[in-house]
Amino acid sequence: MDDAPETAGSLLADLCSRDTQRVWSAAWGVVRTEDEGVLDALWPQLPRIERRTADLDLGGGLASNNEVLEIALKTLRWRQGGGCRCTLWPQFSRYDPNKLAERGAVQILSTSEPDYEMTYECRCGRCGQTFHVEQREYHLPWWKWVPG
Repeated sequence: MDDAPETAGSLLADLCSRDTQRVWSAAWGVVRTEDEGVLDALWPQLPRIERRTADLDLGGGLASNNEVLEIALKTLRWRQGGGCRCTLWPQFSRYDPNKLAERGAVQILSTSEPDYEMTYECRCGRCGQTFHVEQREYHLPWWKWVPG
């Protein structure tokens, strides 16, 4: 999955396509975007997106790909309701603090020694909320975000 920016129109078309690969890819696009204009354009379409994706099984071997779709939908609900997006981080085990830092969404304040199981202290780049993050790995890496 590449990190190329996508437009709201292309994401909407893919999310509503019923093609499981396109839906999964677009869901990641929603999760990864830092472009609030894209989210602003998509959230009014949330009822349509939910109808078109309601009964899809996106597969997934080690982890359900539907988890990505669910956090994408939660991201759009968050955009509709407001607040800081960092409130979503504890709800999804695939928010990698390193990738969020690359996009400027989080500042990594400190880390433990690099390993499969390491910890991070992070600060949200928007609201300043701090988090203790535990990185774990069981077939694939995952992160537990705890507001601090």
